[in-house]
Amino acid sequence: MAHKCALIVDDSRTARQVLGEMLAANRLRVETASSAEEALEYLRRSRPDVIFMDHLMPGMDGLQAVQAIKSNPATATIPIMMYTSQAGEVYVGQARALGAVGVLPKQIKAVEVSEVLRSLRLVDDEAAPEVAEPPVQIPRDLPRLPDEGDRTDLRRWLREQFEGQTTALRADVEATVSRLLGEQVPQPRPAAPLRSWLTPLLVLTLTVLAGAFFWLHLDTQRKWRAAVEQNTSLMAAMTVRRASAAATAANTVRQLDAERDAVSSRSGEFVRALEWGVNQSATFPPGAEPFDSRRLETLRGLLERLATLGFTGVVQLDSHVGDFCYVRGPDDSLMPAPDSLPATDCARIGLGADEARSVSARQSVVFASFLGTRTTDAAVRIEIVPHGNAAPRVPYPADPQGLTAGEWNAIARENQRVSVTLWPDTLLP
Repeated sequence: MAHKCALIVDDSRTARQVLGEMLAANRLRVETASSAEEALEYLRRSRPDVIFMDHLMPGMDGLQAVQAIKSNPATATIPIMMYTSQAGEVYVGQARALGAVGVLPKQIKAVEVSEVLRSLRLVDDEAAPEVAEPPVQIPRDLPRLPDEGDRTDLRRWLREQFEGQTTALRADVEATVSRLLGEQVPQPRPAAPLRSWLTPLLVLTLTVLAGAFFWLHLDTQRKWRAAVEQNTSLMAAMTVRRASAAATAANTVRQLDAERDAVSSRSGEFVRALEWGVNQSATFPPGAEPFDSRRLETLRGLLERLATLGFTGVVQLDSHVGDFCYVRGPDDSLMPAPDSLPATDCARIGLGADEARSVSARQSVVFASFLGTRTTDAAVRIEIVPHGNAAPRVPYPADPQGLTAGEWNAIARENQRVSVTLWPDTLLP
């Protein structure tokens, strides 16, 4: 079984070595990068199961690297743990806001590393085996009918039998004539004259033998014609039976195709109904992660029902964030404005495109761990597409003048959602 892969990004060789030994002790394959730029280059050709990211590095720092990784749909689902000497709630909140699943101190103990890996489900994990759908069985017990080559062999066999009988008959006649002649014709004596009655007897004997041979020849011809007629009748009957069997097989195939199409149509209706039902609870509150434990429970229930239907294909999760009306809180942080506040008094409306895309890709630790367990499931693949705030379902007013923050945020809540689309393999290009 192939081991999970962990990527360590740290400009300190000692720190890479210490953490690498702890991860290797947990049977993880360890890859390292000495800078954020090197890590991004590594992610273009490989996909690790988890990333341990240092904060302070020359060039691009750890938080910038996290933002770049989470902004890329190809790498946004990889869990990232900050591995740094930085501390404090402000730093932890900033790291999690950019998409990191947690922050580990560089003085971490081996047992704590094992707990983190266990929470991410990167150790002691077995891949589920694939179940192949049994093929449609078509009856194959129809009798085999002779083809044109079989008829030629039958004619050849009958001809050989006739020739064999003719040769045996000719040899038997010749032996009989020789025996009769040996019994009836005495050896001539030099002094005695040939008797007058011997010649007619010899002629009569030869005539009887010739008649017998001719009768046997006619009887053989009669039997040959009867065998040919019987063979022709048999071939005609077998041709009719072959046509009937072919028609029966074709009708069976058509019935199987019709039943398969009916089952496929009913399965498609069930799939569309499941898709509609799960999208009735697509929205999530501002500040929450789009892919949290609640979303995971919904996804697990959907996958169980799809397995019952024998569904194979892609479950696409499109995440969107709304452009909420924000005000500054006591600690200068952004929070949704009170409903009664005029929308024109909002300190900020919505997030920047990059920040919104990063927020729409956020996952909880349990959700990311669940995705990691399904990397080898070829029957149902899960794809996450973070859109940020680029595709609102409900359009925003062009001018907030005359609207309250509550009215504006009601529209934003409709756009803050995770929609599910089911793509069966039969419909994929």
